[in-house]
Amino acid sequence: MLATVAAAGVLGLSLPSLPHSIPFPTEGMRRLAGYKVRTKAYNLKGWEMRIERDGFTGQTRCRLYAPSSVLQGRITYARGVLGFHLGEEVDVADAWYSVDDRAPTAWRDDQPALAERREPLAGDNLFNPTGGVVLIPRDRLAGAVTVTIRADREATPRRFRLKGFETALAAARANGCGDAAGASGDEAFQREALSP
Repeated sequence: MLATVAAAGVLGLSLPSLPHSIPFPTEGMRRLAGYKVRTKAYNLKGWEMRIERDGFTGQTRCRLYAPSSVLQGRITYARGVLGFHLGEEVDVADAWYSVDDRAPTAWRDDQPALAERREPLAGDNLFNPTGGVVLIPRDRLAGAVTVTIRADREATPRRFRLKGFETALAAARANGCGDAAGASGDEAFQREALSP
């Protein structure tokens, strides 16, 4: 053992030190910990929500969506608008939708209402600016169970089920995503702000 210590000294190797004590959290450490961005994820009846709270700015960003499955594509919610994802390569410029099998409505007829809500109507892709997403204002879907969308005249209509959406939206608001009335609270919801 003595030879090992002597050899370590000759070679300039340091001896193992005693463990350092971990200091108790100081006020500065607590303050810096409060500046972190904290994310919580919830799943409720087929809808997922991610709530991101920024301790530094005090902002809350929320994402509410139904993930895509074998039966239907993904549905997202932001700024009082539901987005029905048909696929990035699908051009939905001529899409029509039907709520609970009522008379179909052209998607482009909702563009003034979407512009009022400051919902971006075009993406970065010059060849398909819609990105395959049909946006429908939430007030047009009040009490709806299903939405059927046909992307164009040759496409097969796809059915989306809204089961559990209102419950998930109420739960998101109860967890800090906007106010319960929903007037100014919809600004906390963002469509693609957080990773899935």
